Amino acid sequence: MSDAPTDHPAPAAHPELSALALEPYAPKAQRAIWLQIYHRLAEAIERGCVAPGSKLPGEVQLAELFAVNRITMRRALALHQSEGRLQARKGVGIFVRQKPRHFEVRSDMTFADSLAADGGVISTRTLLLDRAPASAEAARLFGLAPGAEVIRMHRLRLLDGAPIYLSRKEFPPARFPRFEADYAQSGSVVAVYRAAGIPHYRRAETRVRGGLASREEAEILGLTPKTPVQHVTAINRAPDGAAIELNRGCWPMASVELVFSEDG
Repeated sequence: MSDAPTDHPAPAAHPELSALALEPYAPKAQRAIWLQIYHRLAEAIERGCVAPGSKLPGEVQLAELFAVNRITMRRALALHQSEGRLQARKGVGIFVRQKPRHFEVRSDMTFADSLAADGGVISTRTLLLDRAPASAEAARLFGLAPGAEVIRMHRLRLLDGAPIYLSRKEFPPARFPRFEADYAQSGSVVAVYRAAGIPHYRRAETRVRGGLASREEAEILGLTPKTPVQHVTAINRAPDGAAIELNRGCWPMASVELVFSEDG
């Protein structure tokens, strides 16, 4: 099928996009049609014509609205997804990503408290909880012999039902002999700490680096592979100074603004 635009259909159920879709295209020799559509969608998002968190029409419907074939539309959508403006939720559709949320990084705040200032419903899915050989960094941190086991936990945090943060944690088994049972009862890592005699903890170190989403991260977070993300590595310590958690987290780059407070 040609990339050349055809006659536009009558504006349908999405008037916020119809005006942009009905504008004539510049010749392909000047700029590719898919790139013109990309810029029009960017304009609609930036101007708030499509609200943050709203669901876009399907790919077929958008292609009809913009009078192009699906391949052309897919290229425009894919670039927005890779840049973080749009998020595809498998089996659900394509959504305009919410505006970046403030996440306050402080040593005395839980995840929910750090994100709660902006409002929204935070929920958690536990993707993995098992015991496996420690990573090299965890073995050094916890003072374990090579090949020794740690407790592993992978969790997905959602904000208003949309994936926002993937964490992969390791814990020293000697400190938490009843981790699985305590977590099953409470669903809270902080509650597991308390059950093990650790009334409070501090985030001793937080490292942040930019990167691109791996295929696994993209699948879990509903991103296009190689979408820009922020990888965060954090270490929690008990009051006695012992390391009790190594956490490696992944945020979509456009989803969050990390705020390091004076108490962090």
